[in-house]
Amino acid sequence: MMNRPLVSFTLAYVAGIILGRYFSPYLVVFLAVAAVLSACWNIFSGQDRMRVFIPLLLVFLVAGWLAYNYSLHQARGSIRDYSGESCTLLGMVEDEPLWSGDDLVFMLRSQKVLLKGEEHSVSGRVRVTLTWKEKAEMPVDLSYGQKVSLQGKLYEPKGRRNPGGFDYRAFLETRGIAAVFYGPASKLTFLGISGELSRLQLAAFKVRNRMAGVLKAFLPEREGNMLVGMLFGERSALDQETEQLFTRSGISHLLAVSGLHVGLLAGAIFMMARRTGLRGWYAYLFVSLFLFAYVYLCGLKPAAMRALIMVLLVMGAQYWDRPGDFPTALAAAALFTLVYHPLLLFSVSFQLSYAATAAILFLTPLLQEKIAAFLARFALFFTPSQQKIISSLLAVTMAAQLGVIPLTAYYFRQVSLAALLANILILPVMALVLGLGLVSALLGLVWPLAGSLLNLANYPLLSYILFTARMFSALPFSYREVYPPRFTELLLYYLFLAVLAGGWRVLLSAYYRLHLRVKPFYFLVAFLLPALLVTWWGLPGTGSSALEIVFLDVGQGDAIFIRTPQGQNILLDGGGKPAYMGNIDETGRLVVVPFLEYRRVKKLDMVIISHPHEDHYGGLFAVLEKIPVKQLLTTAEFPETQSYAELLELARRKDISREILREGDMFKAGPSLEMRVLSPPSELFSGTNSDSNNNSLVLHLRFKEVSFLFTGDIETRAVECLLEGNKLGPVQILKVPHHGGYLSNLPQFLDSIAPRAAVITVGANPFGHPHPATLAALGDRGVEIYRTDLHGAVILQSDGYSWKVKTMLPF
Repeated sequence: MMNRPLVSFTLAYVAGIILGRYFSPYLVVFLAVAAVLSACWNIFSGQDRMRVFIPLLLVFLVAGWLAYNYSLHQARGSIRDYSGESCTLLGMVEDEPLWSGDDLVFMLRSQKVLLKGEEHSVSGRVRVTLTWKEKAEMPVDLSYGQKVSLQGKLYEPKGRRNPGGFDYRAFLETRGIAAVFYGPASKLTFLGISGELSRLQLAAFKVRNRMAGVLKAFLPEREGNMLVGMLFGERSALDQETEQLFTRSGISHLLAVSGLHVGLLAGAIFMMARRTGLRGWYAYLFVSLFLFAYVYLCGLKPAAMRALIMVLLVMGAQYWDRPGDFPTALAAAALFTLVYHPLLLFSVSFQLSYAATAAILFLTPLLQEKIAAFLARFALFFTPSQQKIISSLLAVTMAAQLGVIPLTAYYFRQVSLAALLANILILPVMALVLGLGLVSALLGLVWPLAGSLLNLANYPLLSYILFTARMFSALPFSYREVYPPRFTELLLYYLFLAVLAGGWRVLLSAYYRLHLRVKPFYFLVAFLLPALLVTWWGLPGTGSSALEIVFLDVGQGDAIFIRTPQGQNILLDGGGKPAYMGNIDETGRLVVVPFLEYRRVKKLDMVIISHPHEDHYGGLFAVLEKIPVKQLLTTAEFPETQSYAELLELARRKDISREILREGDMFKAGPSLEMRVLSPPSELFSGTNSDSNNNSLVLHLRFKEVSFLFTGDIETRAVECLLEGNKLGPVQILKVPHHGGYLSNLPQFLDSIAPRAAVITVGANPFGHPHPATLAALGDRGVEIYRTDLHGAVILQSDGYSWKVKTMLPF
């Protein structure tokens, strides 16, 4: 690393950003003081390079920490202080509005908030969503630079609320967005042009829109949107089917401006400069300005910025007759980008771009050598020049795929097995598509008709790309959904790639140096200590002998996951949304299934439906479609709702056996864990305020000396029956009935079971849940209260003698 100091400094800066996000600031303050004192001492005392180098690494590490925290503070702004309030928001439109379904979405640079007659100055970018009755009602002049007034409600984005869930707050923060705002479009008021707009950015929007119009003028809608996406990275107009075709065939990166685009463009511009007689500094300046203009038009995407900086550095090295070094160029690009925007380190696009580029730089030589040796066996079929071209194309494509496969699996939980072949067939055509598209767009700026006519030559090429994508996506092996890899698995994978790419030489050299200085005893300790720790704590992701119960945050509904000490997986309810609110299975797709995949649940031994209400069974449609289920347990009640009948029919088609549970039923999971059904009785409740709620399954789970009580949505009549029959006994953990709703006999119920902790599964609702009387009754008895609306998922673990609770959000 001493030969490439910029690589080391960049890695230290990246480590500082990671420390800023995940670790205590006191550690960084200590490192900062140590670095400054050590660096000053070594510099002024004339110490050797290594003793100066290490403190400088610490300086870059601290700089990364400071940059991260400053950027995070700037991104959050002061607008979040008014979250949860209905208000009037004033600000400037920061980008071109886009349609998302029936909603209009755009970014707003907030300036003022009007709340209860008072005006407050604010800062921070806001993602605005306005609801329109019809697209035709959208004003044509809503665009970048407009100053607008909006009325609606402001929200702070939600963080990760469930294990394996999506961290929406962090996602928006990496894009510099502090809050989200929802309101009706009828309350939108234009206040003129803002004085804060950037004339350069306004010009870029206008030029890009005009070029996009030229490209789409005479092409079919799908092909036109594809070309705009390929050239400018603008994917908002693409239909869902096209996006899926590109994703399943492993070529979705073609729809994002990347090093491929910038590299091809740089080569074309450089050749153009040569043909026009430009040489030396003038050619370098011409190419630099042209590339920067293109990257700026595309919105300064991380991949495009990385490619731009690397191209300029490599070209600069050639111009000044210096040896080029691609790892240093890559490090310089990363350092520049992260100094400009440290939060980008945690964006998917940044990680995919640099992982692919690093893999290409370090793995391509090795792969090309192996592939060339293999092709040499078929010398009768390939000429030496063909072997070189084929081996180079295969090596680059394979290296890029090896670099991004684990990240793709981690973020998208899917991999494309057809990506290698699809890219080999499509990449050669991409150079023609991009070159022809760019020339057509530039020509269209001065002569729109000529540019659009010239761009028609792209139609057969785009059709070929679509045909290839459709062909590969249709293959049965082309696309696989996978469990997301754990952090330790990602680390081991990339360490293996590093060793494969030549890191073994570094390790071997370090071993020989240490072997001369370190006694064999210390080597033995270094290997035995990690083995001892693994034996003590176990490998990450391995099972344990504890009972685990996870109350998922599914909003206003129930979804409870139980993993027994014997490894059985039980899901009690699956959340859901009422039918009048849209897709009732949305909670299953967005919350429950991602959680089960994160936990690598390969099958569910039991799925239990406490009662047939959508907020308890709606999410199970997605669960039954994605996860094998052995047994479905329900009450005997069968309401006249089409969706519940469809769920039971889905279970029948999946060959899932169904069993009706009643009072007195019991099942065991191992010698120390049993679950008893306390309600409903054989003769179901009838004529109550809510028969479905009162007929909820009430389950008593006992694990050695610790007990749990799951109560579904039971109401007063069911509680009376439990109290009258003396069916209850002391329990440690209570799932509070009906999302904490009012129960007149709740005090007697609590006195009979004497819980030490209670979990309320609740979300935003119009019913006033949890009721103040419920909270008061629990508080008066010293019961520790956990709420999914405040604490996110509630995770309990027990060894059968004690229990501990962890929540996803701070308690």
